[in-house]
Amino acid sequence: MDMHFSLDPRRSERPRVELAAIVGHPRSGRRFEAELSEISCEGCRVLTEESMGLGDQVLVTIEGLERWPARVVWMQGGSVGLEFHEVLSPGIVERYADTFPPHLRIYAETLARAVIAPR
Repeated sequence: MDMHFSLDPRRSERPRVELAAIVGHPRSGRRFEAELSEISCEGCRVLTEESMGLGDQVLVTIEGLERWPARVVWMQGGSVGLEFHEVLSPGIVERYADTFPPHLRIYAETLARAVIAPR
């Protein structure tokens, strides 16, 4: 597995990826596009210009997965750190790291598949 890692220390490996996500904000009913740039078993980093607040509860949708409940744990510029409510298996993280490494530049393609119909 060819992993691309962040330099920040974390509880588990946090490979860099480049894929589209839809972030839903259940309280406001708002949904917006974001780029998922790092993923770990415990959470992910998304890049977006949309405003969120610390502690906000969100739903992250990535192609091939159901909605992932998470909460905002940090924000810096256009980067937002999300902590998943349930820890992901290392196999899921590995699959996304292998399938969507940052050098492939396939963000637009994954965005088209990430959009889900409202439930």
